[in-house]
Amino acid sequence: MKTIDKYYFSGWIRTFLRVLIALAFLYIIVDFFATRQESVQKYNVPFIIIAQYYLFSLPKVFFQYHFLSAGVMLTTFLVWGRSTQEGEISALLSGGIPLIRITTSAILTGIGIGIGSFFIEDTIGVWCAEKFQNIEKRYFSYHLGDTRSGVSWTNLSGNWTCHILRFNREAMTGRDVVIHRIQEDRIDEIRARYIWWDNTQNRWFIEEGRHFILYPKKDMEQEVVRITQIPAPFTESPETLFALDRPQELKTWKQFHQEIQRARFFGIPTYKYEVDWYARIARPVSVFIMLLLALPLSVLWKRGGFVMSFGITVISALCYMLCFILFTGLGYLQTLPPLISAWSANILFLFVSVLLWKRAPT
Repeated sequence: MKTIDKYYFSGWIRTFLRVLIALAFLYIIVDFFATRQESVQKYNVPFIIIAQYYLFSLPKVFFQYHFLSAGVMLTTFLVWGRSTQEGEISALLSGGIPLIRITTSAILTGIGIGIGSFFIEDTIGVWCAEKFQNIEKRYFSYHLGDTRSGVSWTNLSGNWTCHILRFNREAMTGRDVVIHRIQEDRIDEIRARYIWWDNTQNRWFIEEGRHFILYPKKDMEQEVVRITQIPAPFTESPETLFALDRPQELKTWKQFHQEIQRARFFGIPTYKYEVDWYARIARPVSVFIMLLLALPLSVLWKRGGFVMSFGITVISALCYMLCFILFTGLGYLQTLPPLISAWSANILFLFVSVLLWKRAPT
């Protein structure tokens, strides 16, 4: 590592750590007074629990809320903007050192942080998310909301398909059930009033219904069996059928992908989850793209002045977050394919950063 690389690398890392700490404290203060203060006072939540709650929330804040990307951009602006203002960049350029060589240490650092953020989110982030969810459920969740909605599952064991008009995911019980299967020599349809999961027997049970059997090869001869209470004809567990209901931050990238594949097999809509899966890669890449955007902006400091350059930097970070939310939202609505919706913000801002690099002095 050359002297110039050591100089900028050490200065960048020191500033980056201070920026991350400042952003974390800013988030904690705003969130506490805006959303948690009343609950803490009302339910006497201990201080140690509050500290753990916010500590475990930081991976989600930095990765999913793009605080890490904003921190990288702000750090780059502060370090390289100051170097430009003090004439260091001009001196190096005058000495025949190209801008790409001057910024090599920053670019490599950005790549390292982006790759590292993916693996941290996939390991420590998952562990922290589990701890965070447990604390939130115990101390800050007092209204579960309406969990009763319809569900449908296809390709169940035995080739069954199940439709439940109203299902309570908290209690694992449902009402108004239709289960059917079509075979070459018979058609089965089960209509029941209730369905529920029995933890002791690890089986679904249905109650108060009828089992209709039609025989196409026997002039549609029909049998009807009354049901009082019997095990459901399929064996899949709630953990399998409702795997995607768990927040995606509680799963590794590989686990998330496996659950999406399994959900497709059962006929569960996965469009939204595919967008989130692709975003798990797009977010770490955004760290590098924000750095590429900030470098030419900071080098162009003298041309725009401090206030204008700093304002453009802050606006750029906010615009990226809004674009990311907009494009992923279009993905959720199935207006854009999942891959494109997750990566559109990165592609757009990469194009802008290339234009800025062309304008930067060389």
